[in-house]
Amino acid sequence: MKGGIILSDGRLKNNRGRPLKEKEIARSALIQSATRLFSTKGFKETSLREIASDANVNMALIKYHFGSKAALWEEVISNLSWTVLQINDFELDNVEDAFEMKRLLENLFDRLVDMSFEHREFSLFIINETVQQGERFDHLFTELIQPFHDQTYPFIIKGIEMGVLADQHPEELIVMLMSSVAYQQATPHVIGKFTSVIKDEARWKEITKESLKVNFIKDPDGLDS
Repeated sequence: MKGGIILSDGRLKNNRGRPLKEKEIARSALIQSATRLFSTKGFKETSLREIASDANVNMALIKYHFGSKAALWEEVISNLSWTVLQINDFELDNVEDAFEMKRLLENLFDRLVDMSFEHREFSLFIINETVQQGERFDHLFTELIQPFHDQTYPFIIKGIEMGVLADQHPEELIVMLMSSVAYQQATPHVIGKFTSVIKDEARWKEITKESLKVNFIKDPDGLDS
C-alpha cells in the first residue's frame, strides 16, 4: 500500500506521470455525477460503481480523491453550498428606506428562485435528506441550511423592522421560504397535476417569483408600489 492506495494488478496506475490536470478533471466529473445521482436516487440507492460509470472515470479514482462514499457525499454538499450561496451578495448598509428594502428583498427572492431552477439538486437534497436525522442531515445542516439561514437572517430582520415583511418569527419565515421553493422544484409532478405551467420553464419561473413576492413581501404604510 502506498499513500492509502492499494497497488495490485487492478491498481490505479500513474500512467507515466499522469498530469494533475487530468486527475482534477476526473474529480470534477465525479462530483457532477455524484451530485446528480445522490440528489435524484438518494444516498443508499446510488453505488460508487454507478457514479464512476456515469462520470466515465476509473472507480479507483473515487478512493483516491474522496476515500469513501460518505466522504464523496459530504464533498457534494459542501460544493453545492459554495455554489448556491452566491445568490446573496447584497449589502444592508446602504438601505435607507422601506422602498429600497422592498426592492432588495424582491431581488433576493428572485435570485432564490433562479438558483432553485438552475440547481434543482439543492431542492432535492433539502426535501429528501431532511426527513430523517443522522450524520448526513447534520452535514447538510452545517454546510447548507445553517449558512443559508445566517446569510438570510439579517435581511429578514431588517425587512420586518421596516414594515416590508409582516411582523413574524424570522426563523419560521426563513424555513418557509426555503421549503416552499424547494418543494416545487423537487416535486414538479405535484403542481403538474393542477396546471400545465411547468411545461414552460421560463413562465413557471416568473410565476414562482411573483407568487413568492406577493405572499411574503408587502407595501409598507405610505409606500407606493
